[in-house]
Amino acid sequence: MKNRILSSAVALALGLSSLPVLAGDLAGQVTDEVTGRQLGGAALRVMPTGQRVLADQSGRFRITDLPAGEYRVEVLYTGYASADFTVSVPETGVVTRDVALGAAAGTETVIVTGFRAAQADAIQDKRYANVTKESITSDDVGKLPDRNAAEALQRVPGVSISIDQGEGRYVTLRGIDPGLNLVTINGATIGAPEDDRRIALDTIPSNVLSKLEVVKTVTPDMDGAAIGGAINLVTPSAFDLEDGELLSLSADYGYYDMSGESPYGASASWGTLFGEDEQFGILLSASHSARQYESENIQGGEAWEEEGDFLVPEEFVLRDYALERLRTSVVANLEWRPNASTKLYLNNIWNEFQDTEQRLETLYDYRNGDLIDQTPTSGTFTEGEGERASKDRREKQSILNSTLGGEFMVGEWTIEGAYTYGKAEQDTPYDEEWKFELSDPVPMSYDTSSFFFSVDGGAAFDDPANTEFSEFEVANQLVEEDLNVVRLDLQRELNFRGNPGYLKFGVKFTGREKSSDETAQVYDGFDGDFLLSQVVRPGKANFFCSERCYEFGPAIDHGAANNFFAANTAGFELSADDSREKSAESDFNVTEDIAAGYVMANVDFERLSLIGGLRVEHTEADYEAFDIVFEDGDLAADLPLRTGTKDYTNWLPGLQARWMASENLVIRGAWTNTIGRAPYENLVPFRIFEVDPDGPDAFEGSVEEGNPNLEPLESMNFDFSIERYNDTGGILAFGAFFKDIDNPVFTQVTRLENVEFEGRFFTELERSRTENADSGEILGFELNYQQQFSRLPAPFDGFGVSLNYTFTDSEATVFGRDDKVPFFLQSDHIGNAALFWEKAGFELRAALAYRSEYLDEVGDSPDSDVYIDSRTQVDLKGSYDFDNGLTVFLELLNVTDEPLQILNANSRLAESEIYGWNAIAGAQYRF
Repeated sequence: MKNRILSSAVALALGLSSLPVLAGDLAGQVTDEVTGRQLGGAALRVMPTGQRVLADQSGRFRITDLPAGEYRVEVLYTGYASADFTVSVPETGVVTRDVALGAAAGTETVIVTGFRAAQADAIQDKRYANVTKESITSDDVGKLPDRNAAEALQRVPGVSISIDQGEGRYVTLRGIDPGLNLVTINGATIGAPEDDRRIALDTIPSNVLSKLEVVKTVTPDMDGAAIGGAINLVTPSAFDLEDGELLSLSADYGYYDMSGESPYGASASWGTLFGEDEQFGILLSASHSARQYESENIQGGEAWEEEGDFLVPEEFVLRDYALERLRTSVVANLEWRPNASTKLYLNNIWNEFQDTEQRLETLYDYRNGDLIDQTPTSGTFTEGEGERASKDRREKQSILNSTLGGEFMVGEWTIEGAYTYGKAEQDTPYDEEWKFELSDPVPMSYDTSSFFFSVDGGAAFDDPANTEFSEFEVANQLVEEDLNVVRLDLQRELNFRGNPGYLKFGVKFTGREKSSDETAQVYDGFDGDFLLSQVVRPGKANFFCSERCYEFGPAIDHGAANNFFAANTAGFELSADDSREKSAESDFNVTEDIAAGYVMANVDFERLSLIGGLRVEHTEADYEAFDIVFEDGDLAADLPLRTGTKDYTNWLPGLQARWMASENLVIRGAWTNTIGRAPYENLVPFRIFEVDPDGPDAFEGSVEEGNPNLEPLESMNFDFSIERYNDTGGILAFGAFFKDIDNPVFTQVTRLENVEFEGRFFTELERSRTENADSGEILGFELNYQQQFSRLPAPFDGFGVSLNYTFTDSEATVFGRDDKVPFFLQSDHIGNAALFWEKAGFELRAALAYRSEYLDEVGDSPDSDVYIDSRTQVDLKGSYDFDNGLTVFLELLNVTDEPLQILNANSRLAESEIYGWNAIAGAQYRF
């Protein structure tokens, strides 16, 4: 069926490409009159019809269906003087008119280079869009020390990111979980490598992208799974090149303060137009980077509990990480534009992100035995226990997306079709962990007089001869997602009572197959003596030196332990039950098909533009996962598959308005409806059921399970914004938004007594299951100010500033709680500030990103909630352009050595991780 659809689409494309171009069209390109830089997104308005079009990313435009006659066309671009020209449109054929824009009034030079040009491009993109959106161009990305797509997007109002090992990973839009936002590449759906719906954008390096877009008010022709909004990553096209050809090479080398290692990276891009009329385009881009670094982590457990008369931490853990992170990306885009009415393209992108991690751990399980000598900040437990662990794992994530499509203009119609194949994968070829535990309890003392508390086990705990083998686990896992997407869109230009507009409708099918398969072996005994002293190596001295320094103590030599295992495999005892459970608990299969259709219309009045319509999506899904049952501590002989199905239909209407109150004042309003599908791990019908006897014909037990009957989250969204632009490329904007979200997903824990369950009587039964809560709300506002001070006297005319701030307030009902909690990952305050200076080839920039604390885990009561603490990161970059194609740069990242910190509800330390600062120097050459 899918092949027949694809064959029909290709046949239609080839047939339409041969049709003659109809009369009444005006085409051309908008550029900078000094440099020839293409001004993508330039706005053109045709008088007296009022018809308005936006140039594409390469500055090219086409205005169709103009009756023969003379017209005046006005061209507008932020930071440039407006231009207009008169053109005679013949009765047949296409008339071509290129436009070059010059300096804005009152300025000596046009803003054409560096961050100033990038800022103008982004503001232009926002100013004339019919939706509320933000964008970052490739030049903008290059002016900040952002290594991946997530870090680049954190500079956008309303966007925050989650940190993994000091790098941005997941993107949160307006306080919405990353798995509930739409992420596309060149508008095409992409797969998620992990076992949920979140797409880790640290997989994609920023230097292979030409543009990053954030659409906050989606239209009916976009997927409805966008509660927070939509992120579109745009790769470059050969038709975007200023001179029709490009060869660019770059390389960088750096230094990590904590590890002393030197990261390095390199990238190359080549593109050209060719053919008799330069109708063919090819662009190839590749990037590779290697980062070796360390991080140091301390943990006190998520809860502080009362012991004696005072609160003390749950445990104390030291973790020492050493990582190697490899990131590789390849882009290959091919296009054919035989005329202004036809475009065929094949866009390909492949990304691979590989993490190799070694983690050493020292754990103090100290709250055992009697508590003696207690003070408000100290005490001793007489029978403390402990553990040393070593973990070695490699994880490789990859995303492949390939889209074959075409766009054809036939008279008043624009027809676009595309087929996308996507493959996302997370391959963990090995995940090994050794554990050694203290042979006999020893006294352990704690000290909480400092925010960074400590526990001391004395010389006995640090003697490796007192610690013996406990467990060795080795596992591998493969998570795969296959995507097949077909879409067809048709748009017809219309005239509504003398006002230009269009009618657009289309269909889309998305087929997704997702699976997770893990295999594990767990060894929990050894026939003989196997002590830490046989495979020991020194741990770090002066570990995690913040307010105080810690001693890590003896550590496991992972390689020596593996060698011991290889030489003595027969002596290790395999736990069959633990191995089978570990191998089955993460396994699942999901098949999800989404059929969608939409109709929408746009009409442009003199100052008011309206766009609205309806999208409908029908989802059918099948799920399967294992049923894992323990009877009196023993795993059942069979692990049967549990299955589930779900189908539902969502109707998603929307209406958006854009009103130009004056030439420089834009007011927007939007009413949209979106959905969010629950994570796979919540939907698949896995079950872990533990049953233990509790007297004659009675039992006690616990059940943890997924829920394939979860309803999708549904959000009704209201947006309002007012934007003031100025002639020198600046903006002052205010936006407000409100989201009324039904069916948010939380875990419900139910404790039942004296109940019948599956034919047996339980005196106690605890059931943990994801369920839909009633509703939640998010309310917020955004402020955005950007200004280039080009009218100041030299050298101050090189300064510019970019500031944005987002406030968000949310609440949701959680099962078993009378109070309201905020949404996960939602910070009340998000802010970005950047100060830059550009003059005579120099560019200097300082950037600050701030995110206030946010909820990470919900407990049974407010006192057991866990929060990620607020975080402020400062990055610096300087560069010099030699004006011969060579640019050199220096970056300083995380210059204040900002940690990642997790707190419990009482603002006590649950976890803290430090990374240190790092520096990177490099050069880029454009031929």
